Amino acid sequence: MVSQTSTFKKKLKKKVIIAHGYWGRGGAEIATMYLINAIKDKYEVHLVTRGGWDLEELNTAARTSISPSEVILVKLPFAYILKQTVAGNIWHAIFLKYCRYIAPNYDIRITASRIIGWGRPALHFLSDVVWNPELEKSYATELKKPHGFKKILFLIGKNIGGKSFYELHKDDVFIANSRWTAQLSAPYTTSIPIVINPPINQEFELIPWELRLNQFVSFGRISPEKRIEDSISILEKVRERNFDVKLTIFGQFSDNDYSKRINDLIKDKDWVDAPGAIYGDKVKTTLPQYRYAISSCTREAFGISTGEIIMAGIIPFVPFEGAQKELVQNENLIFDNVEEAVSKVVGLLASEKLQLRVQQELLLSQSDMSFVSFKHNILRLLES
Repeated sequence: MVSQTSTFKKKLKKKVIIAHGYWGRGGAEIATMYLINAIKDKYEVHLVTRGGWDLEELNTAARTSISPSEVILVKLPFAYILKQTVAGNIWHAIFLKYCRYIAPNYDIRITASRIIGWGRPALHFLSDVVWNPELEKSYATELKKPHGFKKILFLIGKNIGGKSFYELHKDDVFIANSRWTAQLSAPYTTSIPIVINPPINQEFELIPWELRLNQFVSFGRISPEKRIEDSISILEKVRERNFDVKLTIFGQFSDNDYSKRINDLIKDKDWVDAPGAIYGDKVKTTLPQYRYAISSCTREAFGISTGEIIMAGIIPFVPFEGAQKELVQNENLIFDNVEEAVSKVVGLLASEKLQLRVQQELLLSQSDMSFVSFKHNILRLLES
């Protein structure tokens, strides 16, 4: 009888389809895991993706505990081909076309990151500012135009995708992860973006300041937009001013040009360590051991890693451009260029009294970024 009741209740749930092209292990994916976690009890959640979905790994990365029975994976036609990276634009175009095809089967359609033209009203979570061709021209780190055979594949993919690429519905709803993302996206959306910050789903046991390592961390994905080389340059100039700082880069190095470039840059620098990525409980125990962090990413649309850094009692230095300043909210820690960053880092390192004051201000200034608050905001949006 209990089983029949449970089945009946499940049938009464509205069906939600969440689309995400490819699951990496970055902030957009972690935010989408929080989204699934927020709605899974009230809605029947379906997921369509080209690839990269590994629930166990993603639960570890996001510190969630979503079970396989709580997410229904939509089986894509030609699934093996669609997850390939060769001729990726063609496979992605077919994926977008399929999203448009299945859209009528669902009560609510959600694009987890950027935009999909569903052909029907949908909710689009804007996890960065390069979802639009015009914004991409301004903010993409390495905008490479396809040439030769790749250009042919690109044009074929664009033709296949058709309206699925960027066409917006007049009743679409847009959710930005920061005020910065909302402000830049607003001229290109059909309604004013709503700002809902992702939660910082982590609690830290704070270590006293005097027991922490007098070192810096860089925490997050290893990719060109993070501009890790700039962070290294800043700290190198700080060292030239007789401050013996060290840097630990926590991130997953891959077999790509940017990872190789950073590895080549640090191989002769004994003050830089790169032990790899940390996830789950390792984040909880590792981050509070450090005093400072640095980010040079000027197109960070929110900064879950920066939020975790602050919650861990670390003082971060961040660029003025981007959304990280919305979390930091302290002029002593926000810089416009390398020279200003060096000056502000040196100023803080020279005064332990200032360090303690800034750390306390950061911890106290954080607004409610709990999962409970995020879940409340998401459910209220879906029910409106």
